[in-house]
Amino acid sequence: MINSDIDDLLKSIFSNDGRLDIREMFDDKLESYKISKTKALRLLKIDKDVFEQIINGSAKQPNLIHIVKIAEFLGIPINKFIETVLSNQSPENIRSIDNARKATFLLDNFDVKTLTKFGFFKIKDEPDKLVHKILSFFGFNSIEDYQLELNKPLYSSAKRNFSDKMKDFWVKSAYQTFKVIDNPNDYDRNRLKDLIIKIKPYSQDIKNGLFTVCKALYNIGVTVVFQDYLATTQVRGGTFIINEKPCIVLTDFNKSYPTIWFTLLHELHHVLFDFDLIKTNSFHLSGDADLFLIEEKADSFARDFFMPKEKFIYIKNYINNPYLVSKFAIENEIHVSVVYSFFTWYQDNLYDKKYYGAFNKFYPDYKEALSKLSPLSWNDESIKLVGERIKHILEIN
Repeated sequence: MINSDIDDLLKSIFSNDGRLDIREMFDDKLESYKISKTKALRLLKIDKDVFEQIINGSAKQPNLIHIVKIAEFLGIPINKFIETVLSNQSPENIRSIDNARKATFLLDNFDVKTLTKFGFFKIKDEPDKLVHKILSFFGFNSIEDYQLELNKPLYSSAKRNFSDKMKDFWVKSAYQTFKVIDNPNDYDRNRLKDLIIKIKPYSQDIKNGLFTVCKALYNIGVTVVFQDYLATTQVRGGTFIINEKPCIVLTDFNKSYPTIWFTLLHELHHVLFDFDLIKTNSFHLSGDADLFLIEEKADSFARDFFMPKEKFIYIKNYINNPYLVSKFAIENEIHVSVVYSFFTWYQDNLYDKKYYGAFNKFYPDYKEALSKLSPLSWNDESIKLVGERIKHILEIN
């Protein structure tokens, strides 16, 4: 029985609409067949006491075979008969059924073990509290609302559903944040093109640069938010199209300041050139399987934007001279960590030489760049509160 069936069944338990009077129906059958109750129960091979317990609701665990026999005898659908039997059950038994439904919802949709490890769930909480935590976090009143508002728009027909439940959780968190923010500004592609060419110098301002760029993007209808990275997802960022407007979510994957800037430009390339494709699929994740062959172009765009190959060829001979690297960064209007980051990437990809970690002392604390943007943390109680906070931050002058 699928969840919606169970949901309907539980609703019917608490409703008097259409409830059957089983005893009266049974007596009518006896009358029509002209047989006694004892005779009928003997033919059905149901003990009289067991029959009474089923009819009056005192049976703690009604035998399914007996349920089917009685429903068949009365000529009523099995689901309708089960509804009536369950409606007579004790509140304790009904709560037990509801808990089973919630447990199934949790196991179907969430990696409970990993989310508990992250501290999102508490170890000893029962399904009731876990579901309450989920609904409070996403801002819904019921499991049905959660499924209707998140599963339907993100995973409509002919589209895949993530088997990776942590990635699914990450995607839904971002989507719900964008829904709350609901950027009122119209998206203008030409204004975005004009703005992108002005972005690079802002990478030099660790404290305010990213914040300033995100506010400017918001003003032309492109919403950018940050949310904490979730282990096992391997996602650097993603682009969503919601209500014809692009929305970008970035993470602290790699916990690297240059990576955040690179990912932002990567996603902006998707907005400029893959808008219709992403709109069809609702969202695209960077770091996910490149099913549409659009990742390399976005990577090349971001790489060439900050430091094309010819720039690497020039600076590689001076990379161990901090003064010259700093001078080079200033001349090219980029933060010095961006130079070291791309030098490391080119060395690996062109010459298979590994420099990872060699220049870490030149990388600033990425958290300083994010502090004004109020990233969504998995310790936050409510996406609604976070979304409203981000909206306020992006809108203030």
